[in-house]
Amino acid sequence: MTSTNVTNELHRILGQRLEGGGTWAWAYVDASGNVEDPRRQAALKLRGVEEALRAQGSDLDAVDVIAGELENSPGVPSPVARYVLVHDGELVLSEVLPGPMHAAESIGVGAVPDLVPLVAHRPIDLPFLVVQVGKDGGGYRAFKLGHPATADDEERISGETFDQHKVKGGFGDWKQPRWQSRTEEVWRQNTSEVASAIDKAVARLSPALIVVAGDLQARPMLIERLSSDARRLVSEVPGGGFDEEVLGDHVRVALARVIAKHRHDLEDALRSHVGRGDNQAVTGLGPVVEALQQAQGATIALDAVAVGERTLLALGAAPWIATAPEQAAGVPVIGPVPAVCALVRAAVLTDAELVLVNAASLPGGAAAAALLRWPVGPTVPA
Repeated sequence: MTSTNVTNELHRILGQRLEGGGTWAWAYVDASGNVEDPRRQAALKLRGVEEALRAQGSDLDAVDVIAGELENSPGVPSPVARYVLVHDGELVLSEVLPGPMHAAESIGVGAVPDLVPLVAHRPIDLPFLVVQVGKDGGGYRAFKLGHPATADDEERISGETFDQHKVKGGFGDWKQPRWQSRTEEVWRQNTSEVASAIDKAVARLSPALIVVAGDLQARPMLIERLSSDARRLVSEVPGGGFDEEVLGDHVRVALARVIAKHRHDLEDALRSHVGRGDNQAVTGLGPVVEALQQAQGATIALDAVAVGERTLLALGAAPWIATAPEQAAGVPVIGPVPAVCALVRAAVLTDAELVLVNAASLPGGAAAAALLRWPVGPTVPA
């Protein structure tokens, strides 16, 4: 079983580096330019990052690499955050994270990096489409939650046009129904072409959401021509047209609903398993660590704030994490690190999905819980 959020991506990119030692340096900061005197504010932010890294013992190469990345414009509208990660002086991640900060600013140096900001911005692997449709055609643009938009996956369909008013004069009003019928036929053909392009994108990208904006008469024609798989993903923007502000607000709300449902489904599953006592879930920091040690955790629910300032041991080989030296099973101990960082690292290295939650929503108000890949302990009799 593989994760459905950023942990799988991080394992692919950072796996071998996370397994060993070395020194990590990182910076997660607000890079928004919608402030008074943005150049001055950016310079002050950069200076603060450099000073914080040096104060924590970062080598100059790592400071220079991170500063060099943060000097570059993010290239997307504000608000926007940046996350830069360096390992042993080498750049390994430089991420533009659209939207406001989703976690506390984090600037640090250590044996294990703070990856929580990336999980916060990319809680689930969520591709989505934004569609604009009109009577003369339309198109879509593909996005992925927590990633900047690119022009790599978009399509515009320019269909046939038929202006009823240009042909009306000179033929007499008795001909009007014929031209009206021809006009609607053109609209249907145009929306059919757009629907076909969207269906192909759905098959290729497996989006979790399709936001539809544009002409109020063309929308129903488009939606009825979509495949059933695509239709169930549609969320229509209120009103006609393609107002960027209205569209942006609607997209944010629609994405938040998808994310909230994913989180609520996990919380419900944890409560159900714990309530039944079927050994398919564990709660509490110690049991979650034990599940990660055995690569038994399918999904880890974690409240980073509730975990607080506690530390855990990061290990240089499986089982990757321990609460005490005697749990190290003879593998090298990298050292004590913040518990949140150790838990995220272990989740990445064991391909567990990681979901950030509020402890109040977990059974018993635990700071951490896990759905398991296989039951723990004896089977409860039916």
